Amino acid sequence: MHTSLLPLYRGPAPIQGPILAGESETGVTIMIIDKEVDHGPIIKQEKYSLSGSETAPELTKILFTRGGEMIGEILDDWIAGKIIPHEQDHSKATFTKKLKKEDGLVDLADLAVGQLSEKIWRKYRAYFGWPGIYFMDKNNKRVKITDAEFSFGKFCVKKVIPEGKKEVNWEIFKSNFNTLK
Repeated sequence: MHTSLLPLYRGPAPIQGPILAGESETGVTIMIIDKEVDHGPIIKQEKYSLSGSETAPELTKILFTRGGEMIGEILDDWIAGKIIPHEQDHSKATFTKKLKKEDGLVDLADLAVGQLSEKIWRKYRAYFGWPGIYFMDKNNKRVKITDAEFSFGKFCVKKVIPEGKKEVNWEIFKSNFNTLK
């Protein structure tokens, strides 16, 4: 089982890939494993529409649950030889990379730019939990964004955790810590 519509988003981050790209749909693929990564023939595939607000942990739960159900639905027919797998269109393959903590870095200056603000929102949702998103303050300390929303075309920070501190409301952080670049 792979949590994307193969051959799209092959690799270690198939949940985050469609969120980061702003896709309107993703899905689950039941496939035969071969020697290459996420390359084998497809047994069954199902699409899932994205709302644009789901986080990676929420989408993971949805897709893995549905994938498990799909395996249950096809198992008898697979054993009986009633399902014929079909090859992926390898010319349409896209690939994801392994996530690193550094991938979560954002530039707060981008919040003022509409398209970049939306890109940060997608990054927040895709990296929610781990690795999370963060910015560096003027003292070169990491500040993790723990709560945010996307409202009227703008990414709005609600809560942060300054490095070595406890979670704090964004407005309190801005007024009390005064460490923004």
